[in-house]
Amino acid sequence: MSVDYTILGVLMETPAHGYSIKKYLLENFSEEFGINDGQLYPALGKLEARGWIKKRVVQQRRSPAKHLYRVTPEGEAAFLRWLCGEEEAENAGRFDFFWKYEFLQRCGFFRYLRPAAIRTQAERKREEVRRCVADLEDLLEGMEKKNADPYRRMIVDYGLRYQRMRQDWLEDLLAHLQEVEGGRRRSGSVAAAAP
Repeated sequence: MSVDYTILGVLMETPAHGYSIKKYLLENFSEEFGINDGQLYPALGKLEARGWIKKRVVQQRRSPAKHLYRVTPEGEAAFLRWLCGEEEAENAGRFDFFWKYEFLQRCGFFRYLRPAAIRTQAERKREEVRRCVADLEDLLEGMEKKNADPYRRMIVDYGLRYQRMRQDWLEDLLAHLQEVEGGRRRSGSVAAAAP
């Protein structure tokens, strides 16, 4: 998620303080697309330093002061350039999928494990992905019932398709593992790999 531009998008709707930004993302995108304080407040500082947002301190009687942020004309222009595709945020590169998915990194060294240890990891990952698919299906159904923004539903649909692709890939991995195990049993060989 391009945190900077997502924050600008929220602030395009109305000026807000940090908690309101988090709440907006939760209500309009869901928990999965939420943002934590470790991402939000440094990003707000960076946006303010660029001159894309302005902060106004609002004093309160019984609570600490709130910082209310609003988009500046420069910030609005930057947001619209990004939204139109003129300004690219982060280009992670073609191997982004590998570096963001630790299981794939481990998979590259599975030759050091016995098939049973690989199977345990793959089955555990398959169950994790199955739960994620079920959660996204429920989320999408709820969004459709609420007649949520169609583009936001499409984002969840993208995530659902991605998780289903991971599920299929894990099934392929397990099928390959079954072939490997069958070949070892037939040849009588046992790898001297770690448990």
